[in-house]
Amino acid sequence: MQDPKTKRAIHESDVTGLVTEVTRGTITRRQFVVRAAALGLSTGAIGSLLAACGKKKSSPTSSGTGAGVTYPSEAPGKLSLYNWADYMSPKAKKDFQNEYGIEVVETYYDSNEELLAKLKAGATGYDVIVPSDYMVSIMIKTGLLMPLDMALLPNFKNCEPFLQNPEFDPGVNGPDGKKYSVPYMFGTTGIGIRVDKYTGEVTGWEPMFDPANKGKIVMLNDERETPGAALKSLGYSLNSTEDSQLKEAQDKLVAQKPLVVKYDSNPNRVLAAGNPLTHCWDGDVIMAGNNVGMDLLKYVLPSQGYVIWADGMAMPVGAKTPYGAHLFMNYLMDTNVAAECANYTGYQTGVATAAPLVKSEAQKALRPTTEQMKKAEFIKDLGEYGRKYTELWTQVKSA
Repeated sequence: MQDPKTKRAIHESDVTGLVTEVTRGTITRRQFVVRAAALGLSTGAIGSLLAACGKKKSSPTSSGTGAGVTYPSEAPGKLSLYNWADYMSPKAKKDFQNEYGIEVVETYYDSNEELLAKLKAGATGYDVIVPSDYMVSIMIKTGLLMPLDMALLPNFKNCEPFLQNPEFDPGVNGPDGKKYSVPYMFGTTGIGIRVDKYTGEVTGWEPMFDPANKGKIVMLNDERETPGAALKSLGYSLNSTEDSQLKEAQDKLVAQKPLVVKYDSNPNRVLAAGNPLTHCWDGDVIMAGNNVGMDLLKYVLPSQGYVIWADGMAMPVGAKTPYGAHLFMNYLMDTNVAAECANYTGYQTGVATAAPLVKSEAQKALRPTTEQMKKAEFIKDLGEYGRKYTELWTQVKSA
């Protein structure tokens, strides 16, 4: 015969298991009531437990192999997000904590290359990172990302079709059939203009290299974006692998440098402060407009061509809580949450179902048209040749 202590331990274990199942959504509340009653719990106790379970949102659970991996379903107390500055709605983070009991601790980087260098140097503990398209490709090839369990990401179906299995992360169409990132935001890179500070006509990249605009120009602090602008201004691909074309772009940027106030990867603040001509991402114009009014701002997609980009959410090797990372990524692909983040950042949401919920008409107007998309180009991972862009940028910054 078992002693009372053993019986109580088994009973408590069974109840804990039931609570876990109903919280995760693997059984219904009705099934919980039936099974809890069978364990001998009173009606009052069952009601109290259900009320407690209702305080947290049901989490997605793994019902298949997805990308061929599964992770232990243990929710943490904290989650580490390594992100671009001003790129996540504080409300979304707070709401996530209220629903799941997980605090999001956020730190920041200024460029994809800084993110890559940090991870290559062995930094660990980050659960979710937000790399851009070409950087996702690089990180997959260098083994810095963990594959995702798509069964834990049911909201992925809400995302823009053209971002679900793109060239930089083809998922089931890729060599290993695994998925390493999911969409967050996308947009374009162009020229933000303070119309109260600059009255000249802007249709292409020319004003950003015009000596007459000395002291009025801010360029992005980015080794692919800024050389890409120079390459486009010269009529070349921003993914050029021609040494002579890169040399032309380098010379043009070195000649431009005395005209530049600074290289800055937080251009929304620069625009809000009144800089006349700013190399920026589309959402920076919206964020600056939220502070100073959209009537003072204009955004131009240069006629020679420009970058279209997509930032995804990914999980680096060394993540402390893969399950928590999946919870957070899935949460951010919820229609209403994605709209909240788009409304905060000013960028185009990668969640198609959230696009109609964007509040700003100005933001909607910046979504590139089919015609404009013909001049857009994604930055690509250029493999070993990518080092030449790093060298180019080093030469420009040290000139």
